[in-house]
Amino acid sequence: MAGFEGQKGRSMGEFSPDYLSYLDGFVRRDLDEVPGRVVTQLRLLEPIVEGMEVNQLEHSLQTATRAERAGATLDIVVAALVHDVGKTISNENHPAIAAEIARPWLSEEACWVISVHQDFQGIHYFGLMGIDPMLRRRHASHPWYELAERFVDDWDNHAFDPDYATLPLEHFVPMVDEVFSRTARRPPWLTPCSATSSEPASPASARGS
Repeated sequence: MAGFEGQKGRSMGEFSPDYLSYLDGFVRRDLDEVPGRVVTQLRLLEPIVEGMEVNQLEHSLQTATRAERAGATLDIVVAALVHDVGKTISNENHPAIAAEIARPWLSEEACWVISVHQDFQGIHYFGLMGIDPMLRRRHASHPWYELAERFVDDWDNHAFDPDYATLPLEHFVPMVDEVFSRTARRPPWLTPCSATSSEPASPASARGS
């Protein structure tokens, strides 16, 4: 991309419309790198073993394999693949990290399932840790509750088997490419200003409140 010839500004408040448009071109081109970055993050799960019989990449691949073989939709299979990718940063809040990474591209139900999967998984082991194993009940009225149950109880919970015929990462790369090459959804509060208004949004309206 050709260099920008005009005034650039050294704070965002000094950026001209032309310079902002120039920068936006880089942002749009950067989106092309997202599928490859997701695959890179998945590969970073491989060294994370945490004392289990399979590493976290194998667990993620096995969860996705089980979901695909059960006839899950593309978005749910990819959700199964990336549901633990937040562990490359932190185990403590990994569902929230993974859900937010996926949110601009995956369906709303897929992102919700990722965000709550640990609450649902708790039924299988939280009691041993002195934590309420029925945390999933707080989501009982949610329309995607049964989907999250199936995701965890049928696929995620059983995906620690070193003898299972797990599909390799290369099998899922085309799915990652398809999903993360979609037009990214912006958060609903980042709506365009009125074409007739030159006034910036107030802080309250910018937050969508």
